[in-house]
Amino acid sequence: MSFIKEKFRKLLSHINIANIKKNRYIILQYIFVIGFFVFAFFFINEVFIQPYKSSKALEKVNALYDSQDDALATRYTDINNNFDSSLEAVSGSAITLENDKPELPRDQSGKLLKFKSLLDINKDIKGWITIPESDVDYVVLQSSKDDPEYYLNHNMFYKEDKAGSLFLDIKSSVEDQSKNIVIHGHNMTSTDNMFHRLLEYKNLDYYKERPVFQFDSIYEPGQWIIFSIFITNGSSKKEELFDYTRSNFRNDSDFLNFIYQLRIRSLYNMDTIDVKEDDTIITLSTCSYEVKDYRTVIVARKLRDGESFEFDVDSVIINPEPLYPYTFYYRYGGKAPKLTETFEEALENGEITWYLKNLHN
Repeated sequence: MSFIKEKFRKLLSHINIANIKKNRYIILQYIFVIGFFVFAFFFINEVFIQPYKSSKALEKVNALYDSQDDALATRYTDINNNFDSSLEAVSGSAITLENDKPELPRDQSGKLLKFKSLLDINKDIKGWITIPESDVDYVVLQSSKDDPEYYLNHNMFYKEDKAGSLFLDIKSSVEDQSKNIVIHGHNMTSTDNMFHRLLEYKNLDYYKERPVFQFDSIYEPGQWIIFSIFITNGSSKKEELFDYTRSNFRNDSDFLNFIYQLRIRSLYNMDTIDVKEDDTIITLSTCSYEVKDYRTVIVARKLRDGESFEFDVDSVIINPEPLYPYTFYYRYGGKAPKLTETFEEALENGEITWYLKNLHN
């Protein structure tokens, strides 16, 4: 009897082992199928659903911005035509830059009426930016100091959005007319929207075709001509940070030294574009990938009221030795150029030609 019992026990053991192996196989199949569908969902959501939602939200914003009454639309069509004609080539590679400041319809608080439909939905609206011949044509917002990066992942309808929105740096203010208005935006490589196209400015020909762009705050329209394009570190974890987001300055010397620092970092020499003490500048910033946490930065000055001059885009040439952060040289080789320390010293040495008072007025 003991012999039979032992044989029966072994038989049951084999059956259990076979069942366990079979069950494991079935469980693995279930895990694989579930994992596949989870991956597929996230892939479809990332590649199709979220970009579609972002696109529809942007279309809605553009429709609101363009929905003006006939009289207002006519006024702004004329303004846009003036903007386009200001970039018209006059001879060879020269373009005429003109800024005849128009009288625009406003509400009682001084805000431009063309922003009314947007402001009715979101009081955080601060302006609109358009770079011609590009995909950059977006509303600009600014959240509270309690959550300064809210619009990094939200649209103007307060909805979570991976693309986020273009937004003002917390130190910038259109109400207080900051000396430097700083706008941040995602580099959306998957959809080419937000500030992705800023990286194209590292191609000189791209710059030559669009050296001027439009940024209208909710209070004032403005045309801006680019005078510095550079890449820099966006974090101070590994090295000193050049704070290009400064919005206000102690005095004229502080401001001009800041402009000098922007110039020596620029990928191009743009010395035919002058900058004065009383100028206002704007800075556009997005993520870049030369080194981890890098930024591509575009800086422009506002065309002055009544300003008119011819700008030869072919006068802009590649800077043979722009100043990069230490980590750039560490990765790619080379070394930092020897540069004069201050704006005043460089001016005295005859190294600066972009600072000429009353150059075009």
